[in-house]
Amino acid sequence: MKEYDKVKLIKDKDIYKKFNITSGMIGTICQPEIRDLSFLVCFEDKKLKHGFDCVPIKITDLELVKEGFANDEILLDEIPSHNKDWWCKVEDGYIMNLKGERKNKIPYDYNS
Repeated sequence: MKEYDKVKLIKDKDIYKKFNITSGMIGTICQPEIRDLSFLVCFEDKKLKHGFDCVPIKITDLELVKEGFANDEILLDEIPSHNKDWWCKVEDGYIMNLKGERKNKIPYDYNS
């Protein structure tokens, strides 16, 4: 998962419900970096206050629906200061920076 990918929310949590974001909704990752093990995801739906809302969603609560067009060059261009150390994608269960370094040691255990 990375910026511009379509993702589905697979877990209901109170923090998401307060934004009217519920399991099954599909959104787009709208920032290149990962903060607090979360992507900022923009959801579009008529039931939302302004028709859309961008909410930080934990990686573990997302499922990839469709890959977007971003490649490593696009991601790097959109990261402030072009810092390759910033974690910006999830591949095969690992949070990766653009140097290919892994943040977590155990795949799909994002706190390891």
